Amino acid sequence: MGTEIYDLESLSNVFTYTGYEVKSKTWYQYVICRWRNDINELYDHLMNDKMIMVGFNNEDYDYPLLHHIINHIEEYKNEDGQYIAERIHAKSQYLIDNQFTAINDRNKYIRQLDLYRIWHYNNPARATSLKDLEIAMRMNNVQEMPIHHSTWCKEGDEEIILSYNKNDVLATYKFFLVTLGKTDYSIYKGKDKIKLRTNLTKKFKVNCMNLADVPIGEELMLNLYSRAVGVDPYWLKRRGGTHRPEICLGDCIPKWCNIKSKEFNKFIEELKNTIVYESNPDYSTSIVFHNIKFDLGLGGGHACCKPGVYISDDEYIIIDFDVSSLYPSVARSLKLYPEQLGPEFMDLYSLFIDDRIKEKHKPKEERDNVLIEGYKLILNGTYGKSGEDKSFLYDPLYKYKTTIGGQCFICMWAERMVEVCPELKFLQANTDGITIMCPKDKLETIRQVNLKLTEETTLVIEEAFYNKMIIKDVNNYLAEYIDSTKDNEHIKLKGCFEIDKEFHKDPSMRVVPLALKEYFLYNIPLMDTIQNSNDIYDFCLRLKTNSKSTPYFQYINKETGEVETIKLDRTTRYYISNSGGILYKDFNHSISGVNVGYSVTLFNTYENRDNYDINYKFYLREANKIKDVIEDKQLSLFSDFDFQ
Repeated sequence: MGTEIYDLESLSNVFTYTGYEVKSKTWYQYVICRWRNDINELYDHLMNDKMIMVGFNNEDYDYPLLHHIINHIEEYKNEDGQYIAERIHAKSQYLIDNQFTAINDRNKYIRQLDLYRIWHYNNPARATSLKDLEIAMRMNNVQEMPIHHSTWCKEGDEEIILSYNKNDVLATYKFFLVTLGKTDYSIYKGKDKIKLRTNLTKKFKVNCMNLADVPIGEELMLNLYSRAVGVDPYWLKRRGGTHRPEICLGDCIPKWCNIKSKEFNKFIEELKNTIVYESNPDYSTSIVFHNIKFDLGLGGGHACCKPGVYISDDEYIIIDFDVSSLYPSVARSLKLYPEQLGPEFMDLYSLFIDDRIKEKHKPKEERDNVLIEGYKLILNGTYGKSGEDKSFLYDPLYKYKTTIGGQCFICMWAERMVEVCPELKFLQANTDGITIMCPKDKLETIRQVNLKLTEETTLVIEEAFYNKMIIKDVNNYLAEYIDSTKDNEHIKLKGCFEIDKEFHKDPSMRVVPLALKEYFLYNIPLMDTIQNSNDIYDFCLRLKTNSKSTPYFQYINKETGEVETIKLDRTTRYYISNSGGILYKDFNHSISGVNVGYSVTLFNTYENRDNYDINYKFYLREANKIKDVIEDKQLSLFSDFDFQ
């Protein structure tokens, strides 16, 4: 059984297929049009041997188009190529214009792996195109389709399309290797998403192959719950969740909530007197407690001190406390369950928690890692799907009891720590944890507070120690763990400090967070890191536009001296240079500049140069924007802490 990476294009009068068989490293390309008709060869290739086909968004587009061809082969094999290409194009347009076009697994002729779905890029919050991935993976060529799909092609155009297909297949293949964990990229190295899904499918007898992590958790819970209570999973899905026109947030206050401070009691009183509506849920409040502002709401809470550099020393130590698996733990502590699923749901949910903990405490060689990971996905996915009205887990009261329960715990926790240690300083708080600067001689006292809270609520608190925290705000910070060294770094990077980002995030200007890290941890001047970087991709930016605007590049032609303007593709890679052209976007005749005041060089196609003419001052300026926010308000440990 072979694995073939593939891509296809359907234009008005031309259809192309490009495949790359991984094991044999063999390319296959087929064309259907008036002057070349490979319909029979394509059909034989698809049906001659069992294979697994790997694509990007192939579940909703590429495979349904191939499925159409296979189903109509008896009609098509005796027709001319133009007729077939036009029919395929009509089907293509139908697939583009309609939802729910995927073919059920049991009806497929060929097994499919869809990397787009596996990575959850079909979620609007994580939407990522193959061109975005080409930039994130630093491919030499970032290429958009050179011929519009509505074009009536002429002979020879198919070669241009096939070349483009090949680049897309190479990108998909490279991303497939990342999916297998076969990459040096730090975030994904060694993490095999395909093996995990294969093992989960075998263990739980639930098809997880083309599902992202949260949908896997939902699908596993659906099947395991239905087996436990003896009902049809399809009936559960059709029945849906519990809708609640309005919810009194006072009903979401946990039974163990014992808040005493006047500040946080304001939050409790507001909850008791607030009703939210399912059609438009909205609630938030801010509480200032112990010189820090806690922002609380339906989705979670956070707090952050003013920007600065905070350092552990002989007197104070920075401690990061986290509640282990907060939302599953709150749900279990309060015996919560979506109303439509009954208390049997919590019985099963608790069993998953116990079995997972039991398995994790076994020696490494005896652990069932598939069970551990499967139950983790179930526990996390249950909360994630409880707020989606199309899920069988939907129950907004369950969701808000979970989130507000977590925030009530954070409030109790904060006031109890201050009660026993008034001299502590809060650095941050978020949905599941608090980071403090604590006098070293009060560490055991704080730990006793944590143990007491665990006894009252069953929520388990974990701790980590930092040498240093560099904080811009709650979403942008660098934390250096106590055991970190320059040769063996152990650091946490968030937001603007992230160096290697997840692929669905904008990878622009990697050199900036790299310079910030070197500066704040090792006192290396920003410009030293920027100028000494010899990787051109560290300087590249991504310009991404949508249908509302058209991007352009304008420059002076050195030979003619004339100003020329080039319309760009929707995704463009470039860097800031000392010479070149300018970028702008046209919003229906309303012009908006990009990196105004700076020249840029387009870099969709890699060029190996001795001198890229990089404008280092631009990148220094971007790094200084962040550094200055932090250093202008830098706080000494022994100064009067002036928190927001």
